Amino acid sequence: MIVDVLKNNARYASLHPGFAKAFAFLEAAQKELPEVGRYEIDGDAVYAMVQQYDTVPAAETKWEAHKKYIDIQFIHAGTEVIAWDTIENLPEGTEYNETKDCFVFKGEGKSPVELNAGTFAIYFPEDLHKPKEQYKVASPVTKIVVKVLV
Repeated sequence: MIVDVLKNNARYASLHPGFAKAFAFLEAAQKELPEVGRYEIDGDAVYAMVQQYDTVPAAETKWEAHKKYIDIQFIHAGTEVIAWDTIENLPEGTEYNETKDCFVFKGEGKSPVELNAGTFAIYFPEDLHKPKEQYKVASPVTKIVVKVLV
């Protein structure tokens, strides 16, 4: 997992061939936010989902992890907590949904990270993450999740 502010994104472009395109989309979205929905950046290799929702208490959030995609989760507006853990702590027997490229399960949070407007987190396949958690109280969040094919 990597956490940083968008202005530092050039540091990470060399980590994966799709990251430069992903960060270019996020920089453009800072200037003019696209409507809620899915946006193809490089076909299925790199795409973005613009989301708006209210954060919820930790007990209502779910852990997730992916095999095929890296998540770059960028907070455009608002604040949310995203807990992090290693895939090694995935509960035994958790089923993988091939269609959605997702392990999903409920459980207690570890290593909460507060993300504010202008910050992003990169979650690799070895990173469990639990998004949408409220910081102190429920609040609206605008987030862009860019999916980058491993």
